[in-house]
Parts: sequence; structure tokens; C-alpha cells
Amino acid sequence: MMRKSLLILLFIGSLLGAAEFRDGTLYLEVNLASGLKLSLESDSLIITDVTELFQENLQGKVEIAMPSTELENRYGIIDRIEEGRTEDPNDAVHRAYFAWEDDHLILKQQSIYYRPESFSTISRAQQYVEALGSSSRDIQLIPIVDATVSLKDALGQSYFFESPLKIVSDQLWIGDLCYDGEFRLKVVEDKLVLNQIIPLEEYIAGVVPNEIGNYSPTEALKAQAVAARTHAVNLLLYNRHSNDGYDLCNGTHCQVYKGKYLRNDAIEEAVVETAAEIMTTIGRVADATYHSSCGGKTDSSVAIWNGSYIPHLSGSTCIPEANHYDLSTEAGAASWLNIKPQTQGMSTWEQGTLHWERQLSRKNLAKKLGLVRINSIQILERGRSGRILKLKIKGDKEVILSGEYKIRQAFEGLPSSYFCFAGQAGKSTIYPPATIVIQGRGSGHGVGMCQVGALRMARNGLEYADILQVYYPKTVISTDWIQDDEP
Repeated sequence: MMRKSLLILLFIGSLLGAAEFRDGTLYLEVNLASGLKLSLESDSLIITDVTELFQENLQGKVEIAMPSTELENRYGIIDRIEEGRTEDPNDAVHRAYFAWEDDHLILKQQSIYYRPESFSTISRAQQYVEALGSSSRDIQLIPIVDATVSLKDALGQSYFFESPLKIVSDQLWIGDLCYDGEFRLKVVEDKLVLNQIIPLEEYIAGVVPNEIGNYSPTEALKAQAVAARTHAVNLLLYNRHSNDGYDLCNGTHCQVYKGKYLRNDAIEEAVVETAAEIMTTIGRVADATYHSSCGGKTDSSVAIWNGSYIPHLSGSTCIPEANHYDLSTEAGAASWLNIKPQTQGMSTWEQGTLHWERQLSRKNLAKKLGLVRINSIQILERGRSGRILKLKIKGDKEVILSGEYKIRQAFEGLPSSYFCFAGQAGKSTIYPPATIVIQGRGSGHGVGMCQVGALRMARNGLEYADILQVYYPKTVISTDWIQDDEP
């Protein structure tokens, strides 16, 4: 637990820094896979260790594993953080992070000073900070570096490297998906983590077709590109995956990214024609969350996530006819659910979001909620989009479900929480039969851009900037937001 050895370990880990500027271009570190073992395939994998002293060129299928599972995680305690970079790296750890200042994304520097103690478990670290009267936020996981990883090629020959590794390949297959370029292999906690180092615009080109479809109308593709780019910048500022060893994941928690999969000329054109465009508002990056289908009206971020009020995420009307109904009431929600919107030009998946039906067992629902039986279900609150925000379920005891996602999950993963109970629509108190039939509309949380709505508007001739204004009113599209200053 010597301070010097702890700092050296952390300092090496800090060199693994994720997002960065290269000649004015923003590069992201996007996670592709993680686990105890990884399987890759390529005609050529150029693998270099962190010292750049050892290099191998492997071909075919490559299996990666950690030959030892006796790695010990260490938790350090932050003593203080100072802005700027210290002159002596032996006294502090250098960290680069992104911030939004003066309408620009900038890369800032910090010097982090740690206490000499470190701990093998998070619980011991928490006990220590409690004794100090400090916050658990001062606890930081120490990155595992110099962990040995083994690579076995198609001929069965083994190679041993110390992580992290730099990998370069023109065609890297992970399962059925293909990637190219530069990659990083790390050990984070007790798992192997494989990330791609990729320019922002390349990342957006890999997100757009997997979020809205590769054969979507041009203006919808452009709207999605700007929303996805804005969302990516926001995620960098939130720094959600800082302890995971990368900037962004490749799933719905961030945005769905699959490399070259589904990319075509239309996608490339949409990304190029909106290059560097993000939405801003009142001196900050706009929150550009989006979802599959609102069902008629989008909802406010306050109602769905109980966060602070965000003017451009206070809810919009997607289908004009929905304005005739107050979807926050049981009568309005039930009436609009019975209206069949126009579906001309819509794909099958789009139409499927406008009306869906699910069945579930009352007995299974009770079991999932920890009840012996269910006597009644009371709808306590709906949002402006018709999504149920709070339910009271009575049985042998009372259960309150708050939040649209929690409600969806409780009812066996519904597409959205905008639904009514068949045969009892319009009523706030439901007495469910043995088989509960649910009829609903929409897909996803309902905040921000509705992708089905964006597709419909694009088919009706709206340009992407106008589509974005519907869902993110009073935001401004900006291209002058990267400040690539040297530290």
C-alpha cells in the first residue's frame, strides 16, 4: 500500500485516457465487447503492447483470455483534486476530461492527489472514508494495468502480453459484426474490455442506421444524425462509463453502434451533410434524447425521469390529431387509443408501434410484485403522452409502482407505459381478470425525438432542421463547438 507504487499504477492507467482530440478531430473510445474471454477473427491483427516494444501480427481466429484470475482490484481514496497539470507526476495523477465552456467542448486537465492507503474491497474503502468523515465519492477504482493476457491463434500457438494492448486491423470480426481501424484491449476489474478508437463522424455513421433504419428518408436520417451526435457529446460530458474503461457503450444505454453494419451511401451522405452539427441551447449542449415511438405526443423529461425542468424537453405534439385529446386523463387516453392514425408509407415496425396488445397472467404479475394475490390496480398518474407514471396495486398488501420504465418491466416488458386494460379502458381503478389483456400505443420512454414521427414528417416533406424543432423547440444548430487547445 505504498503511495509511490499506487501512484505509478494509477498514472499508467491515466494514460489509457478515452476520448481525445487529434488534429482537431474528436475521437471516441467505444466499447465493442467485454468478458472473461473474447474471440476475434481477422486476416491481420497487428498487436502492440503499451511499451511498444513487443508486436505480433496474427491471422485467423484469435482467442483472448487472462491466464490468471488472481488479479486483485484496488480502491484508492482521493485526497484532493487541483485543476491543471502538476509538474511532478510522482506527486499526483494526471487526468484529462471534457467540459463545456463558452459554447465549446474543451479538454481540461486535472491533477488528482491520493491518500497513501488503498483497499482490496469497496466495503473496506467505504469504512475508511466514513471514519475520515469523507464522502464515498472520493473512492476510485484503480485501473488494472500490466495484467497478463494470453492470445491463442488459429494454429494453437499462444502469445503473452501485458495490458493494455493496441490493436490495428482493416477487418476485425466480433461475432457477425465487422469493424476496422484502431482498437484497445484492457483489463478492467476482472474482465477483458475491447474498445474501438474512432472519429466522432465515423461513430455517428455507425449509429444512425441501427437507430432509425438504413432505408429511411434522407431528412429523417439527417435529423437522426444531428440528434445522435448531440447525444454523444452529452454522454461525454456526463462521463457515465468513466469507471468502465471507455467513453460509450455500443448498446441502448448509450446508442446502438455496430460499425459498418447497415451503412450505405444514404447514411454516409446524411452524416457528411450534417457534419459537426449539434444542438445547443442557452449556452449548453441540448439534451437530445430520443425514442422509437411516442404514440401521438411526446412527454416531458420531468414527468418521465423526475429530473430538473428542461424547456426543450417539456413535450411536443407529434400527430396533430392527438391535440384533441388530453392523454393525461383516463378518458382522453382511452379515446385516443381507439383512433387509428394514418399509416400510409409506414413500415411494418412503425405501424406496430401505433397499436399493440399483450396478455399476461394476474397470478404471474402478483408473483413478480411479491404479492400472493391482486385485487385491484389503480392508475394514479399519466403523463401528457398518455404514459402511466404511477400505479397502486392492492392485494394481500399494497404496492406502488412509480416511473414508466418500472411499470413496463413489471408488466413483462411492455413497449411503453401508454396502455389501457381491455374492457376497462377509461377507468382509473381496474379489477383484473385471471388473464389481463393490455392494449397500448408507442414504444420507448417518450421523451425527445420520436423516430416514427420523424420518419412520417420526412415523408411529408419536412426538412431535418424543422423536424428537430418539433421535438427540441428553441434549440440552435451549431458547428463551431470544438476547441482543440493543447493542454
